[in-house]
Amino acid sequence: MDRKLLPFVILAFLPLITFCSKKLQLTAFEENGVYGYKDQNGKVQISPQYSLAYDFNENGVGFSFSKDGWICIDPQNKVLLHTFTFDNGPDYFSEGLARFVEGSKFGFFDASCKKVIPANYDFAFPIQEGFSLVCNGCESVSDGEHSSIHGGKYGMIDKTGKIVIPIEYDLITEVDPKSKTVQASKGNVKTEIRLP
Repeated sequence: MDRKLLPFVILAFLPLITFCSKKLQLTAFEENGVYGYKDQNGKVQISPQYSLAYDFNENGVGFSFSKDGWICIDPQNKVLLHTFTFDNGPDYFSEGLARFVEGSKFGFFDASCKKVIPANYDFAFPIQEGFSLVCNGCESVSDGEHSSIHGGKYGMIDKTGKIVIPIEYDLITEVDPKSKTVQASKGNVKTEIRLP
């Protein structure tokens, strides 16, 4: 092929490459009280089967409510993960990550529903200032409308999942993002710990 024509050939195929690389955008629709998904041409891609469904995001995944709770699915209706239910919906993203539950353990995922931090914790609080407070041996106790976490040992992880404070404290409070310190208690001993 003539090298002078190569740029024109590339430009001719560029729209096709761009189109093929875009994630499939599916829109939720309701039929007889259940939800499914249609493509941009109105063709049903996932038949109605969910109690509630959100449109697919720009990363090509959708959040739907099934008999197993809130899930994240791909365009082939494959379940990618089970999200933590927060405020009657899938968990909110905080600093690019949200929580998922796997075998009653908590981990974190990104906007593509890729698991970023494995589910190794009995509970994990949302990421704030680059860190999450996590606990093992703790449990969620409901007061009817709300729940609170009781018992167990607490520590902190960063956004990569690295443990920055060992999970061995009875309580971690007073996180100060300016000084990057936390107050931790073990028994009757209080300690100030610096975050990395």
